[in-house]
Amino acid sequence: MARGDYIVYMHSPVVKCEAKCSRCGESLSASLRHCPTCQTDAGAPNVRACRTDENLKALAARFEDAKARASANGCLTEFETLTGLVEKQSGVVVSMPAHLARSLIEDTSWLYTNYERLVEAGIRRPANMANDRHRSAAGGILFGSYAKDIVYGALSLTTEGLPTYGEVCCRLRSITIEKRTSFLKTNSYRFVSDHNIGAGDELPVGYAACWEERHCLVLAKLVQLLSTGQTEPDWQAKLIRSDGKDRNNDDFVEAHVFGSFDRNAINSVVGASDKGLSKGKKLDRDLAISAFEELSGK
Repeated sequence: MARGDYIVYMHSPVVKCEAKCSRCGESLSASLRHCPTCQTDAGAPNVRACRTDENLKALAARFEDAKARASANGCLTEFETLTGLVEKQSGVVVSMPAHLARSLIEDTSWLYTNYERLVEAGIRRPANMANDRHRSAAGGILFGSYAKDIVYGALSLTTEGLPTYGEVCCRLRSITIEKRTSFLKTNSYRFVSDHNIGAGDELPVGYAACWEERHCLVLAKLVQLLSTGQTEPDWQAKLIRSDGKDRNNDDFVEAHVFGSFDRNAINSVVGASDKGLSKGKKLDRDLAISAFEELSGK
């Protein structure tokens, strides 16, 4: 949305996630999934954050405002068609380097986890200092101590993901993630920057959604790009925008999956563009796709 669209919602009530455990009644921190007293599973904290009354009301208001704008612009049919597509067809695509995809699919013991966990375990080196600080800062601001449990992806109408994050796009089975996934209007770095959020600042509401409300988030974001006669390919191109080179130019609805996943969570595997790929990366990509097709009986 344009910068000016933020003004209406920036000073809405903040998301408050502190609650009582549904089983034992003791206090439950917004950062925890399990009650520290009785270990009852309260659900993924990122999803609980989206289900507060404050966030739901603000998101619904943005959706209704978008619907009114679409109607005024003569695009109500397109608005309603896209709403249905997002509700029924959209899913999460995680893009990853070809060698990781190959290992994940070929080896049943592998789990896909996030950058913070890999660095913490000493499995990979940190990014350069500037990028490492940005990753840590954005994750900490949005998620606090459970940032290390968040796997990032993109909301997509198809099997296509972001080519800037890897040569292989894995669309996840909705049933394996829908209870632990939330969505943000744009990528975390841009969101924190656009809203000028610092450590400890209140987070604006109405820009995040859980699985059931993801259509509200998409339509509030894309309404200004709707025009008569558009169809699914047009909307997919607007939902995930990337030049394939620079992540700073990517624009997408970011998915936050709480926890890792294995190969059984994957529904489809497709390759990104061949452009600029080395022979080794092409080989790993093709072997990952082949292994998945064999695994799924295709």
